[in-house]
Amino acid sequence: MVTLATPETSQPRETRAPGHRALVALVVVILTVLVFLPTALVFVRAISEDPRDPLSTFTLEALAESYGSMEIWKILAQTMAMSLGCGLLATVIGSALAWIVARTDVPMRRLLELIVIAPLFLSPFIGALAFLELGAPNTGLLNQIARDIGLPSWVSIDVMTFEWLIIILALHYVPYGYLLVSGSLQNMDASLEEASHMNGRGTLQTALRISLPAIRHAMLSSVMFITISATGMFSVPALLGAKMDFRPLAVTVYHATNGYPSDYALAAALGTMLVLLSVIGLWLYQRSLRQSSKFVTVTGRSQNRKKVKLGNGRYVVVFLLVLYALVTTVLPYAALGLRAFSTSTNLSEINFTTKIFTDVLSTPELNNALVNTVLVSAVTAIGAVAVGLLTSYVTERVRHKGSGLLNSIAMSPLAVPGIVFATGVFVMYLGTPLYGTLAIMVVAYIASYLPHATRVTGNGFAQIDKSLEEASRMCGANQARMMSTVLLPLMRPSIAAAIIMVFLFTVREINTAILLYTPDTMLLSILSFNYAQQASLPSAAVVGLLETALMIAWIVVMRVLLRPGNLHNRA
Repeated sequence: MVTLATPETSQPRETRAPGHRALVALVVVILTVLVFLPTALVFVRAISEDPRDPLSTFTLEALAESYGSMEIWKILAQTMAMSLGCGLLATVIGSALAWIVARTDVPMRRLLELIVIAPLFLSPFIGALAFLELGAPNTGLLNQIARDIGLPSWVSIDVMTFEWLIIILALHYVPYGYLLVSGSLQNMDASLEEASHMNGRGTLQTALRISLPAIRHAMLSSVMFITISATGMFSVPALLGAKMDFRPLAVTVYHATNGYPSDYALAAALGTMLVLLSVIGLWLYQRSLRQSSKFVTVTGRSQNRKKVKLGNGRYVVVFLLVLYALVTTVLPYAALGLRAFSTSTNLSEINFTTKIFTDVLSTPELNNALVNTVLVSAVTAIGAVAVGLLTSYVTERVRHKGSGLLNSIAMSPLAVPGIVFATGVFVMYLGTPLYGTLAIMVVAYIASYLPHATRVTGNGFAQIDKSLEEASRMCGANQARMMSTVLLPLMRPSIAAAIIMVFLFTVREINTAILLYTPDTMLLSILSFNYAQQASLPSAAVVGLLETALMIAWIVVMRVLLRPGNLHNRA
């Protein structure tokens, strides 16, 4: 019996070609150096008698001190309450916004989408700083206004409480919840909702009985993803939690390494606790994705995407969206602008001036931080996308028996909080020429954002039919020519989206850099954090505004250079 090989069955033979074997080996080496070794060193360091020499005599003293301390378990419980509360609140708000934009006839839909994702352009730390200006108990701008117009004292807010910490973190993560849920809503078969309406169900009942169950898996994925990210958040709790003596695990790790005396073993042991928490969350997140097949609502039939008519309710919806824009974007930037361009935030003593702004711009620290930030962010974006392209090509196109493992390693930084991963990078490169340079920060950032680059480029590969590559090979093109003339041009929207996204994340990042920077490798994000720690809030506000301007400039430049088209529609 003769079996004719189809393109699918012949694919495994291609992977044994020398070029593919070399590519797989290259990806294995890169992922081992970037991701596996630093993560492994976190655990090795936790059981090392001399944390500065991880290969010294091993001891379980630090682990016993961490896992056997009731105080640490209390901190763990508070950390989980903070991160889970943030994940739930951000997902609820993001899902509601996604339903409004995707399923209703709300006007100016494109503008509303921009309003929803606008908080992504504000660093979490700078956003917390803005809310501190707005809602500090005595000097907050909103509290001043409330007192001036005679509102009762119970109307005043205090952002330096545990509840407001969760709210401020959740507002930062709302765009993530929106993006994770909106795709499922846009792909949902509209006939399901129409059938519900024909059976007499109203808009609210249809949303609760039909739409909500259909996107339940996406909402669960959003909760898990945001909870994992918030677990490792350092900067916002460090700022807002100081007055209420709240130190989540990430802040405790920072104080263990930067306090006196430094306790690197304890920091590593606490880091293992954070990693285990994140691994459990990531496992639940992946499990929720596997369960998504139970909620398939995209069919081969033509879908008539009728929008839910809001009627007079559209005015209420528009009002709520305007309120969302005010709270998440307008008021924070107004507070930052007032702090950066006024000598006083007392409403009765406001005196606008550019002196604060020009003084900060003229400092050598700012110039050094700006140059370093542009250099590190640009190199990180290009490097992470290059490694992500290689990894996703191996896992999506080269069918290798270890592809699943490589993909898991590439995605594993999601389960390692930035401040914990930085401790592994610190140990790995201590005593090498990279230590104390911008290069070590680039290496740490590339590893941290490799999952994002891999996921975006992997989605791009999944959208390209393999027959195009096969046709190129049949015309005599080798592997390099096929990739340069077929794959890469078609991948341009995904590459551009990944480069823009990684750059934005790198500009805002504090959690990883806080343990790796030196005075010579200062970044804008660290400079703003240091200004805030020194109670120089006007200078911190100036740096925050510069960060936003830098991110907007990068988006404009990349769209001009790469001409990706409408990235949002193609994603």
